[in-house]
Amino acid sequence: MSQPKNAEAELVFWKRLESQSMEVDFTKMAPERCMATMIEADESRTVLVQDIRGKEAQYNLKLNGFQYVWHDMPELEGVAEQSHVENVIVPKTEALVRQITGATRTVTFAHRVRCLSEDEALLANNRAPAHSVHSDFTPAGALRNLESVVPDAADREELLKGRILAINVWRPLKTVQRDPLAVCDWATLNWQEDRIANRMVLPHGWHELGKYAFRESQEWWYLSEQQPQEALIFTQFDSESEQADEGGMTLPHTAFVVPETETLPARESIEIKMFAFL
Repeated sequence: MSQPKNAEAELVFWKRLESQSMEVDFTKMAPERCMATMIEADESRTVLVQDIRGKEAQYNLKLNGFQYVWHDMPELEGVAEQSHVENVIVPKTEALVRQITGATRTVTFAHRVRCLSEDEALLANNRAPAHSVHSDFTPAGALRNLESVVPDAADREELLKGRILAINVWRPLKTVQRDPLAVCDWATLNWQEDRIANRMVLPHGWHELGKYAFRESQEWWYLSEQQPQEALIFTQFDSESEQADEGGMTLPHTAFVVPETETLPARESIEIKMFAFL
């Protein structure tokens, strides 16, 4: 087994704010000003991102909020076709999540192919790796999104009686040589102090994601030279997590730059986001 490829990396966190939340209203300010307001909260910190290769089996969704799963998917060759993604790759990924979590029902609400591109249109569509520490939701944001994913109120009320997970399945389309994805072991977070709710008020409603402040005790991990068959499954909401006083755990993650890899081929990946109902 090769030696772990730990990396000293600059990760972009948010500064600790007086409040554990920041609302940015895109209906009252120009988008450029809204983005500038959020960028003003950024701060870079040097963090040791440890290579988990060889230790993958020691980490799982329940205790750490993430796990790596060997899952071969030859169907990835057709990822360029939208219909193929929706009709083949998404259902196969949902089946994997049901197997891992024990969920009886899964509903995918987003999928995206990411690549680092000089095409500004692609960058604007968030297809470049996201270099900021975040979670896709806060607990409030996840439940808000559930309203649009499961619009029938009676159906949603019944689902809320059980456990609800928001799961992100991330995998490369070829061996990752740059901009890998790092995840934070959620057992090393202080939830009441580290997570900052970032609510964005939009013309059609609001979305709330999690931003995070740096803490020395946080442990960050990635899988060096991750392959397409090495799927990363991580939790973006857990309504009944044992690790949080009030449930609603969400996992911070970010792309990061490994020193001396900036000229290597761009990373290409696919992520599929879904609700899983237990």
